[in-house]
Amino acid sequence: MTEIRPKIHSLTMADGRQLMCTETGHPEGYPIIVGHGMPGCGYEGLLFHEEAAAAGFRILTPDRPGLRQSTYQVNRKLLDYPDDIRSVADQLGAEEFIHMGWSSGGSRTLACAYGLPERTRLAVVLSGYTNFAELPHARAMLLKTLWPGPVIADLSPRLFRWLVRLMVAVSKRRPDTYMATAKRLFSDHDHQIFEEQEQMQRFRQDQISCLNSGHRAIATDLWTELVDWGFRLREVKVPTLIYQGEKDLLVPLKYCHHMAGEIPEADLTLLPHSGHFYPMDREFQKSLFSRLKRIIG
Repeated sequence: MTEIRPKIHSLTMADGRQLMCTETGHPEGYPIIVGHGMPGCGYEGLLFHEEAAAAGFRILTPDRPGLRQSTYQVNRKLLDYPDDIRSVADQLGAEEFIHMGWSSGGSRTLACAYGLPERTRLAVVLSGYTNFAELPHARAMLLKTLWPGPVIADLSPRLFRWLVRLMVAVSKRRPDTYMATAKRLFSDHDHQIFEEQEQMQRFRQDQISCLNSGHRAIATDLWTELVDWGFRLREVKVPTLIYQGEKDLLVPLKYCHHMAGEIPEADLTLLPHSGHFYPMDREFQKSLFSRLKRIIG
């Protein structure tokens, strides 16, 4: 694997918490703040390093509270996220930026676009969840993905946290089993992407580092996405690019259509042959970064 030596920033939030942020890509490029998935952490930014650097983008990927060395935050809610991103951007010199989020990072992208519209030049959602509070039966749609968490969250917050604790414990004890289980939800295109060992190793590092942070932070992070976000999609006024693989076995296709129908300045791109992991594909990254360059001029 090509060695990347990212900058690791330890940043102090307004309430005194420490938040770690991984910086890769072009050191003087236009900033893209990445909202990582879950499981995931700041190492997710490494997946975009080469193509971002070549296109002239600086990638900043903050760990969310409780992950790796970032301080846990009690009673965390989704709209705490843009407050953290304001501090990250201020301390790292990003007056304006693109915010991009993959999977669970999509909700953070939209929260940032809602909460920091004056600084978020563009929002990019890669196979993200919609606001469960706005789409009837949205949680039940996830049962086909073998992830019962959202439905269980409806029944009991305590049971939901117990489920996450169990899943994290099993995954930490047997990480190879965890990866093998994850592959059951790969599309054919996803399997092709993971044939590139460099990206596969980075993805594994990202996943395992998150799982090693423990179940409390993971459960809290997931919970903030499953409850009402505290705003409505129609209130997101920032131009938003939405991408979705039509072969995605993790995020229902209806989610992206719902987001595109609610967000005023949304632009939806469907990828007919892609599953959930196309953001790791270098050809997709080249196409995406080229589009972002054209948009920001």
